[in-house]
Amino acid sequence: MYPRWAPDFYYGYGYPFFNYYSPLTYYLGLAVELLPRLNAVHAVKAVFILGLLAAGVGLYGYVRDNWGRPAGLVAAAVYVFAPYVHYVDPHARGDLAESFSFGVFALALWAMDRLRRRPSPGRWLVATVLVAAIILTHNLMAMVFFALLLAWAAWQLLAEPKIQTIALQSHLKSKILILFLPLLLGVGLAAFFWLPVVLEREAVNLNTLIGDGGHFDFRNHFLSPGELLAPPRLLDWGATEPDFALNLGLAQWLLGGIGLLALLAGRAIRPGQARPPSRARPPGSAIFFALALAVLLFMMLPPSAFLWERIPFLPFLQFPWRLLGAAAAMLAILAGVGAGALLAAAPATARPWLLAGLIGATLLLGFPLNQVPPWPADFGETTARRLLEVELSGRWLGTTSTADFVPATVELLPGPEGSLLADLFAGRPPDRVNRATLRNGKTVTFQQVTPLHFHYYAASQRPFLLRLFLFYFPGWQAQVDGRPVELELGRPEGFVVVPVPAGQHQVDVFFDSTPPRNLALAVTALSLLAVLLVATNLARRPDGFSRFPAETTATNLSPQSLVQAKPEHVLSPWFRLRLNTSSVLVPALAVVLILALVYIFLVEPLGWLRYESTGLVAAPADYQASANFGEQMALLGYDAPGRPVSPGEAIRVILYWKAQRPLEINYQVFLHLLRPDGSFTGIQSDKLNPGEFPTRRWPLDKYVRDEHRLVLPPDLPPGEYRLSAGLWVAAEGWRLPLLDEQGQQTGDRYLLPEVLVVE
Repeated sequence: MYPRWAPDFYYGYGYPFFNYYSPLTYYLGLAVELLPRLNAVHAVKAVFILGLLAAGVGLYGYVRDNWGRPAGLVAAAVYVFAPYVHYVDPHARGDLAESFSFGVFALALWAMDRLRRRPSPGRWLVATVLVAAIILTHNLMAMVFFALLLAWAAWQLLAEPKIQTIALQSHLKSKILILFLPLLLGVGLAAFFWLPVVLEREAVNLNTLIGDGGHFDFRNHFLSPGELLAPPRLLDWGATEPDFALNLGLAQWLLGGIGLLALLAGRAIRPGQARPPSRARPPGSAIFFALALAVLLFMMLPPSAFLWERIPFLPFLQFPWRLLGAAAAMLAILAGVGAGALLAAAPATARPWLLAGLIGATLLLGFPLNQVPPWPADFGETTARRLLEVELSGRWLGTTSTADFVPATVELLPGPEGSLLADLFAGRPPDRVNRATLRNGKTVTFQQVTPLHFHYYAASQRPFLLRLFLFYFPGWQAQVDGRPVELELGRPEGFVVVPVPAGQHQVDVFFDSTPPRNLALAVTALSLLAVLLVATNLARRPDGFSRFPAETTATNLSPQSLVQAKPEHVLSPWFRLRLNTSSVLVPALAVVLILALVYIFLVEPLGWLRYESTGLVAAPADYQASANFGEQMALLGYDAPGRPVSPGEAIRVILYWKAQRPLEINYQVFLHLLRPDGSFTGIQSDKLNPGEFPTRRWPLDKYVRDEHRLVLPPDLPPGEYRLSAGLWVAAEGWRLPLLDEQGQQTGDRYLLPEVLVVE
């Protein structure tokens, strides 16, 4: 039920991926894949959609309970259509787990707030389970979102006036339990996953996750204020991966900015108020989200580098812009606050149309990022054989291209083994025996009991070492005739080696638990017991831990005021239905329907909000080029600094490549900085795969965007330098020739315009 070892990865040598990566989305996807006529592709799409729905529902519920239903609707639209939530993670990055975490966080925040207002067994269970779900969804975002929930709970305890009053009335202990115990026990419920990650972190290679100066170095991924404020870009369907802006969105900034202004002016609606007093102190919860947004924005800017260098876990986030998802949630809540303030200030007759305009504008400004290039008509099989084909193509091994999560005992990554590949391609259980080492009458026959349990019949006149094509990792054990034997390590590949005595024997090699994993399971079991005990206590004491009064909400809004709060329990079912079907929401629903029809029947089929580069043209390139490299590859254009640069500055250069024929070689790319006399400065950017995409897999109808970053030394003398780019084969040391229009070689590199370095 909970595998920690993936036996098919790394050419069939195995990979402890599930021991280290949050598993929730895999279980959700599996539930879809097991349905008739559905496969892993359908499952991935279903979980992406489920995450977006959860994001909208969770944020709507939280903002509705605090600032009213109209504010909740606006906040949900702003969050779901935020560029990072709506497009970047699901489509550009394809990060299923991180994308789903945005929805889990929104639901957890709502659940925690509902538990705070009126504790009950059901609310207690939901809040605690959702906290655990955050940790089980995505390793890195779990740290961010848990920190936000923890800070939110502390803020509720210390900053809210009503909370302070309750504390002064000797209910502080109960409030602490309600706010913090779900967080603690949620962490405990998820211990079966995260505790082995911590205790067995030395068993795998994690250094590549935070490589100094490499792609995963956080220093290379800060954003500028201009990027955060930039509008979305139209997508080019002529690119293998269209360029996009890492931003927060235009509608998000406009509506969130209104919320910030309402807070500063003291015009934000406090839960339970019909109108904001002219000199009222802004609601404490809204202030928290404004401060949280400020912190998240700062952490994405270069001045925060000193914090990234000093806080131990931060470098594992890799990309400061990864915080865009969390910032989008904070900004969406502030947008709800701003919507509530606008609706409160508007005439009663104008409020329905104002609400429709706010939601419609959010959707309309999100239209460009709906124009996603379609997947191929036939994506291909989703099988172990297909996985092996992808690995053999050279794009990645396991689940990444950086060898992270490879067992630490692997000193040298081995290449594919022919006999193992033959079994995997034939769909047979892989015989992992290194039969080249079986000599002098040694015989071994193989039988697979399960994918993680192998049974061998071994016979030899002398003791020998049974060598297996299987990476060693804590948990692998062996028995000879039912008696445990100590495994040895085959270096430098880190393979499992089983010592077998002379004679005929039965050898079992299987994957089992370890003390850290047993401890983790025990912590989870104890936490589950504690959760059930607290739920039972709440069921016996309906008023909660200490019978403190339930807080009012702004959930139920009359059509007349749109902001007047009434306790939910006093409303009749008829009145609730009337509110749900009130004419207040009709204009908003009409606008959404009209926009949907316009998009489906006009924008999408006519391609109004996209473009497509064709032929030997890359439309987004700042400078067009026509460089023919050996009739194999064409450099279509490039982006390069069009201004003077200073020593110590980082230069960003983008090359636009296109394959001119099916390629049989994976070419490497280089970008060199040359002195005025043409000599090499030693400053370069080399890549194994241009655009992080092996050239053998390049399509012929799309270009590849290849981004480089050159850091100029602080002592680089001023002058006019040149950039040169080209392609080569690292394994053999030769470059593709640069050809002119007549097909004659003119060199082996393309010179870009001059780069002026000034003091």
